[in-house]
Amino acid sequence: MSEVGVVVAAAGSGTRLGRGSKAFVELGGRSLLEWALALFDPMPEVDRIVVVGPPTRLERVRVVVERASPRTPVEVCPGGESRQASVRLGLARLEGTELVLVHDAARPLATPELVRRVLAAARQTGAALPGLACRDAVKRVEAGLLAESLDRTRLVLAQTPQGFRYRVLERAHFQAADSGLVGDDDAQLVAATGHPVAVVPGDPGNLKLTAPEDLELMEALVRARSER
Repeated sequence: MSEVGVVVAAAGSGTRLGRGSKAFVELGGRSLLEWALALFDPMPEVDRIVVVGPPTRLERVRVVVERASPRTPVEVCPGGESRQASVRLGLARLEGTELVLVHDAARPLATPELVRRVLAAARQTGAALPGLACRDAVKRVEAGLLAESLDRTRLVLAQTPQGFRYRVLERAHFQAADSGLVGDDDAQLVAATGHPVAVVPGDPGNLKLTAPEDLELMEALVRARSER
């Protein structure tokens, strides 16, 4: 079985949320970083984890990791000035792995089933992302006016974790750095190299914490899951 490494992107400042570093925001009594470790650590497919944390809060990140007592080797490293730079730094710590998963700590409700869908597609094609179909009509707006109606059947909402062969993602990051390309996610960087990126079904519950109302919805989902 291929060695699998995980980069947990947890260095974001959480400016829009207004509650400090997202990694330490609590959901259901534990931090988002703890949720990420609880997702990947028990999975037998995962061999190594790198947590990319806020450079000024690394000691707190290490405390969280130690408290979790992971069975999987976990390394903590400082992030960069952007998510893209942070992932690149985390990727460098996983040299030697064959497959890499990149996951945002801001998506604490991802499931093992979703991870395995992404891994299976990444093994086959070299790059994969989970995507949700758009349920609403999608419009392009310019200066507050409707400019174009887009075909929603050809669009998805991208999620993480995203999975890649190590060399595919490494090459994408090097080329992006050389060209000055700044992508919304790692799949965009890989696609820019010409490598195909498979899309697997995402998970509606795999929400991203961006605004305070997102946290309220996540709390409701956690309560609903615990009651099942």
